[in-house]
Amino acid sequence: MNELEKLSANAPDLSFELEDGTSVVRLGVIATVYFKEGYTTTKKSKIIECFEKYHDDFGAYLKGLLQDSYKKLTSTSLEKAISKIRSSSGNDRCELHLTSASSTKEAASYGISILNSREIHEDSERSYIKIVFPWDVLSTDEGRATYRAWVKYLCNQVEAEHGYGGLSTVLPFDYDSYMPMEYELAQKYSGLDVDSMPHSLSSELVNYIKGVNWQTIIGNSFVESIGGETVLRQRLSGRGDINFFNYDYGIIIQAGEYPKLGTTGENELGAYVAVNRIVKSVRIPEPDQIHHYSPYGNCFDEESTKRWYARFDRDESSATPTRIESNQPCTKDGYWFTPAKANSRRYFKQGELMPSFNDSDWGDTLWYWSGEE
Repeated sequence: MNELEKLSANAPDLSFELEDGTSVVRLGVIATVYFKEGYTTTKKSKIIECFEKYHDDFGAYLKGLLQDSYKKLTSTSLEKAISKIRSSSGNDRCELHLTSASSTKEAASYGISILNSREIHEDSERSYIKIVFPWDVLSTDEGRATYRAWVKYLCNQVEAEHGYGGLSTVLPFDYDSYMPMEYELAQKYSGLDVDSMPHSLSSELVNYIKGVNWQTIIGNSFVESIGGETVLRQRLSGRGDINFFNYDYGIIIQAGEYPKLGTTGENELGAYVAVNRIVKSVRIPEPDQIHHYSPYGNCFDEESTKRWYARFDRDESSATPTRIESNQPCTKDGYWFTPAKANSRRYFKQGELMPSFNDSDWGDTLWYWSGEE
């Protein structure tokens, strides 16, 4: 099966409805972006533009608005909500959600959300803006182009410091009783982002990024801290499945043409592993647990949170070396790549001699294990 067929085959396992037909868990494709100074008049104006554009583009799917309480989405209710943000002070916490859900009990297929930082906590909080689409928007060229354009647009609008985009379980606003489902699905599908509580990370993400997904958004300050864009591109240049898209304030790294679920037992997330290897130094080192306590079943505790953040880390105890010099025998069947040549990723059999590219500007040809057999 190709990637879209895999997603389609597994999608039913990631959707749950109540007996009355209310959808409470959906498979979606999301993007969450963190940024500074969400309390300023300038950033609030940019945020309002994002909401107005999302409403213009996808208003046919939107039913509700959440600000203090759930309301039916009308031109009047939207204008009142926007006016409240526009007139707020620098120390007011502004929250707004536009959603396709008909109540706080239903998971949305389309949505945009914001929670800003406050001036008094300028050095200890970050604002976030998040968009949600149904996963199958990625099944057409037009849909993928729309998603990528929206991610870049958000990054430019708010001057994104960092963020992530890809597959995620989408829960209702009243998400507490469904966190165990989010937890269980994340154990089965390591490619899923756990993003029901993006607001809980606003303090942790002042100096660090959350981590890797299909799209990993890294602002210029973080790019520089891992060696600069040239080095970043060179270190991933040997893989033909990783693409780079610049925005005005940083870079978006895309791991593969399509996002992957990473089903248990399938070693399909080599591109995610490769990106993680590069950006791990700026990932949250000691993450707080993803979920708070829930009486409804298993959720992320401190230990399982650490395992989830480290899900793309290489097992250093593995017998497979991280690299092999050219003209040495391959030590393991699978895919290897070298930054000495663009699009060099290919399959080698154990014992096969690793080739050399003597005319490369990179220098010595070193081959790196891609994480895929």
